[in-house]
Amino acid sequence: MVIMKNCIWVISDMNTWIDFCIITESENDMDRAKEIAEAAYNDWWEVEDAQCEPIADYIGRRLYEKGIEFDMYFKNESEDE
Repeated sequence: MVIMKNCIWVISDMNTWIDFCIITESENDMDRAKEIAEAAYNDWWEVEDAQCEPIADYIGRRLYEKGIEFDMYFKNESEDE
């Protein structure tokens, strides 16, 4: 089976380690999840205590708190690339 889904791509020019995608279980949640992820992304840079956890965990926790079901996928580069 092949299924096409949209994703929310979280990246940073300042930190190349920040490079992951969020796929919501429901396509109807995508816009709401994007808003939550954007707010959490900005908070993570600005709120002092937020950086105590990885940004992906922080954003994931915010999505979970708002009742958004999602999968998160991280970029994996091999040393040969």
